Amino acid sequence: MGKRLTNNLGLKVISVFLAFFVWLAVVNIANPETDGSREIPLEIVNGNVLTASGKTYEIIGDVDTVVVSYKIRVQDSGSVSSSDFKAYVDLAEMYEPTGAVPVKIDVNNSRVSSVTARPSVVRVDTEDLQRKQFELTAYLEGHAASGYREGNVTISPTQIYVSGPVSLVGRISTVGISINVEGADSDMSGTLPIRCYDSNGNEIELDDRITLSRTEAEYSLPILRTKNLTLNFETPSGTVADGYRYTGIESSVNSVEVVGLKSDLAEVSSITIPQSVLNLSGATGDREVTIDLNDYLPEGAQLMGTDSELTVVLKVEALEERTFELPTSRISQVGASSLYSYQYDQDSIQVVVRGLTEDLDQLNEESLTAEVDVSDMEP
Repeated sequence: MGKRLTNNLGLKVISVFLAFFVWLAVVNIANPETDGSREIPLEIVNGNVLTASGKTYEIIGDVDTVVVSYKIRVQDSGSVSSSDFKAYVDLAEMYEPTGAVPVKIDVNNSRVSSVTARPSVVRVDTEDLQRKQFELTAYLEGHAASGYREGNVTISPTQIYVSGPVSLVGRISTVGISINVEGADSDMSGTLPIRCYDSNGNEIELDDRITLSRTEAEYSLPILRTKNLTLNFETPSGTVADGYRYTGIESSVNSVEVVGLKSDLAEVSSITIPQSVLNLSGATGDREVTIDLNDYLPEGAQLMGTDSELTVVLKVEALEERTFELPTSRISQVGASSLYSYQYDQDSIQVVVRGLTEDLDQLNEESLTAEVDVSDMEP
């Protein structure tokens, strides 16, 4: 078998080469047709026809290219490029009941024939357009530095319009900017991109069918100083009724936290409530007074997270009378003469003490003393 293959080997090799050249000559002389294909971007024309009628569109299946098949002579196959073809759909020719639009091919190469596109038809989904106005909202991320707080954000513009398919615009709950304030200890300003958020506060990724009248907004954000101020109550004005005594002021809040510019709070440590609003005239019991703290804040300061109305109680207690028995033997004599002897006409006297109950409870007969001036007395 091996001998048969090697017999006349040179002659056989020459035969193969001759056969190839004969085939090549036949091809060049006959120049037969061959099949070719190219992947071509799909263009959309006359989209303004739908836009003018208040609608938007989307190609179903996200078809953005088509495969163009064609025939061409073998010798010309190398002259074909993708730029020789233009694939497009004309939305003015859309069949509305089904949304079908034929794919058309323009050919810029005369050597190409029998051109077809795959797919040959695409479907278009149409939807009404909506233009909706939104107020811009500022979302703060993070927290200012310790001892500082974010002030009120100013945004420009304050509102924008969002346009697009009803189904997409309907998903948008708020529109605004996101400001990172982490560790901030001074005023902030700048320009940030405008974003859209759903009802849960999650950012919505927008496609090219949604357009915003503005894509950026300018902002300014003051960073304010916080400080804890003690409430200082002046002595109440007026006099309580006879038989009563003012015992002090009772307040559920002894200090409040305020926020303001550093310069406004630098020299302030307390809030003084004047006696003019703490009147006790004729009081025969506790008196409640409602105070609006905003009326007494330092200039430029604001309360932080506290109700401005504060109710305090001016404590008033009735005085009690208590009678104690004081032996006359415990009454010391001032100015007594050694030439005389002195004696009392009774063994004891009654001492009536008026005061608060808690104070009277601290008294007893042993704690009482008395004296009498006898320096001017004669026998």
